[in-house]
Amino acid sequence: MDGSDPYSVDPSDIEPMGATIAVAFTGAAIGLVGAAVSFVAVDFGVALVGVGVVVALSSPLAYVRMKRLRGE
Repeated sequence: MDGSDPYSVDPSDIEPMGATIAVAFTGAAIGLVGAAVSFVAVDFGVALVGVGVVVALSSPLAYVRMKRLRGE
């Protein structure tokens, strides 16, 4: 046995599409937390929703830009 973890993920194994999905999911999660928080603290909740939307929408734009830079 070589001692390496068979479930470990090397950063080079993550494709751009996988990273896009992860970032979009994170943005959606931030937005949902913001929606829940807005019932208690309106300003903070709305700010979190805004951040979540920006993160979720910037993910596909970053993917398209990266594909163009790679020449694909």
